[in-house]
Order: sequence, then C-alpha cells, then structure tokens
Amino acid sequence: MEDYQAAFLERYSDTEILHKSGRKIAAMHFGGITIECLLKSMIFDTLPDSATKEWKTDNNNLGHTFTNPGHSYSKALKQHNKLKSRIDQRPHVREWLHQVENPIGQNFIHIRYCAIEADNINYKSWFKTYTKLIKWLQKQSTILRRLKWKKGGKYY
Repeated sequence: MEDYQAAFLERYSDTEILHKSGRKIAAMHFGGITIECLLKSMIFDTLPDSATKEWKTDNNNLGHTFTNPGHSYSKALKQHNKLKSRIDQRPHVREWLHQVENPIGQNFIHIRYCAIEADNINYKSWFKTYTKLIKWLQKQSTILRRLKWKKGGKYY
C-alpha cells in the first residue's frame, strides 16, 4: 500500500538535494512528483477512517470511489472538492500548480527525458513557485484536517 505522506517527505528531500546540486531538470521532475504525492496524501486524508486507503478499481470495494489520478494535478483536485474550491478562489494558486506541473512547457513527468538544463531565470521562478505552493498546500492540509476532526471524521 502506498504511503503518500511518507513519499512526499522523501521526494521533498530529494528535490532539495537536487536543487542544491544544481540539477535543475531533475529538481523540477522530482518537485512535480513531490506535489503529486502531497495532493494524493491530501485526497486520502478526506477518506472516512473506515475506508481502505487504496485507489478504487473495478475489482475492489474500499468504501470510497477515488481512483488513482495518475500524474495529473487537475484529476487529483477533482477528487478533493474542498481543496479544489479553495484553489478556485485563488487564481494565483492555480497558476502555481500549472507552473510546477509544466515547468518548461512540458509535464513534469516528461521532462525526465530532457537533456538540456533549464535556464537560471526560469528555474529560479519555478523553484520560488514550488516552495510557495508546498507551503500553501501544507497549510490547507492542516486546516482541512482540523475541519474533518471537528466533524467527527467526515468532511461537510
């Protein structure tokens, strides 16, 4: 079973090491994965305590209907209405998501095949946005977890 919170922490650390080493494309790739893991962790946080924290498939009944959104941030957000609603009210956060998901005009997953490093200006802008996005999402995660806790384990 996947542990997206632990994966988020590990990929965050990987991204920091790549950033400090000047490995820009690799940092952007792993940074995208870092956000993906955080979003998936936040989705699983919305599940009732009685539900199995795995993705729904045609072959299982887990007490929820969440399917794996893959590497798509928009598909992930469609499964977390509260977070999507908060993002929809903040266009700058939507822009942050887009920039981190598509750092050099390509999806973060596909840039792993790019052999040319990003230029310094674009990379610095990406890293600044990535850092702000993580902080904002972590704050939302804390707020949403508290709301869930106050409502007895369910979102309302």
